[in-house]
Amino acid sequence: MFSKVNSAVCIGVEGRKVSVETDITRGLPQMNIVGLASTTVIESKERIKSATINSGFDYPHGRITVNLTPADIRKNGSGLDLAIAVCMLASSKYIDQDKLSSCGIIGEISLDGRVVGIDSVLPMVFCLAKTQLKQIIVPASNYAEAILAEGVQIIPVNTLNECIEVINSNFEYTPAEVELDYKFNKIVNLDGMDFKDIKGQEAAKRVISVAVCGRHGLLMVGSPGCGKTMLAKRIPTIMQPMSGDELIETAIINSVSGRNNKDGCVCIDRPFRNPHNSIGKAGLFGGGVYPIPGEISLAHNGVLFLDEICEFKSELIDMMRIPMEEKSITHFRKGQAYKFPCNFQLVMAANPCKCGYYGDEDRMCTCSQVQLDMYRRKLSGPILDRIDLRISMEHVNYNQLIDKEKALSSEKMRRDITKGIEFSRSQGRDISNADIKDKDISFICKLEANEEGLMKDAYKKLKLSPRSCNKTLKVARTIADMDESERIREEHIAEALSYRAVSSIN
Repeated sequence: MFSKVNSAVCIGVEGRKVSVETDITRGLPQMNIVGLASTTVIESKERIKSATINSGFDYPHGRITVNLTPADIRKNGSGLDLAIAVCMLASSKYIDQDKLSSCGIIGEISLDGRVVGIDSVLPMVFCLAKTQLKQIIVPASNYAEAILAEGVQIIPVNTLNECIEVINSNFEYTPAEVELDYKFNKIVNLDGMDFKDIKGQEAAKRVISVAVCGRHGLLMVGSPGCGKTMLAKRIPTIMQPMSGDELIETAIINSVSGRNNKDGCVCIDRPFRNPHNSIGKAGLFGGGVYPIPGEISLAHNGVLFLDEICEFKSELIDMMRIPMEEKSITHFRKGQAYKFPCNFQLVMAANPCKCGYYGDEDRMCTCSQVQLDMYRRKLSGPILDRIDLRISMEHVNYNQLIDKEKALSSEKMRRDITKGIEFSRSQGRDISNADIKDKDISFICKLEANEEGLMKDAYKKLKLSPRSCNKTLKVARTIADMDESERIREEHIAEALSYRAVSSIN
């Protein structure tokens, strides 16, 4: 008997609908799975057989053929287990086939019939919801993320038996043991963090405010212990709350990476990723036989902090150029494209030299000229040219450290940033200033005669490239927005230029 069930697989961060078809005929007892299935999918027949018998159902004794359509899409993962099992039981007349046409089924099953949570549930659910299905059955442990999909009824189940009862009761049966009180979670490590805890780096806080307001890339250069890492870790505390679309995008990436499934919740804070400098290509950019997101994608809509940037492999740093501009990265495997978004706030920190004390007032640098050149060569010109803001961290003396006056707090910085963002939107700009297209710069960053003269002189004296010139204008536009100024004034350009001219790493 022929049966059909709706399910889905995940390719990159996109869900693809898959129709599971089973046909039981006379012949030697065996199950064959066709339709470009991976080893994980093919192994499901052993899990399904044990789960079916241990759940109290008779396992079919004929020849079982399972077809996964469309056949040209590679199917990977254990999320098709439950759909195949239900489809097989429908062919065995345990379920009315007509009831399966309006629902989608996702989940892995264990040998005792329990339904186990899987990764990548969210993109699958969104994919099935777009096909106008009325109900989607998911593992109970994936319910927290699955309910982000609107316009469809999400039904959590714990066992194969519960799944069958839900379908046979026309989806009116609610499993009693499923915990439905899930909450969106906040990242604990942000609690209590505030910029007011950092003394003597008020200039750096100003630069950070400008960077966050316009989503500009930032490079901080300073001797060890001056506060670079402390500043970077507090950046999420001054960023705007994620919008609904950003929350969904971030939740999808976390779902694909398995973070939602492991934590049993959906995080609402902006991501903050701080990979170690020993990270490899796959860890930073993503990859694998069936590619998964790397650190640059896990930082989507949040902060990617690269501490000790000069200790990273030079090839990794140079490979970031295209993802930084395209806001996405694509991997190709066996003729299939896997695309991951990576629109992040880039923050980098570096010591001025290998020993860390070049130009320090209190300690003498022990590096030779050769060591200095080798260290600084790690950051190539093309990368530095793409960094909008650079700052040399100031030395913190003892009096600043014990000063009881309140330092600039996260709350005050957030207000300044919000003011700039709201002014930008009032001018009809819905994108961040860092993302202004080159063809729009002459209109959005229009300069008057005095400002044009200042920019012309700076272009010659500072030997700016056309790209760095445009980035300077974008930063000046951000500073003007924070001052609620409709036009860019000379002081805005001067401040923007100061953030490109000062860097001990050049």
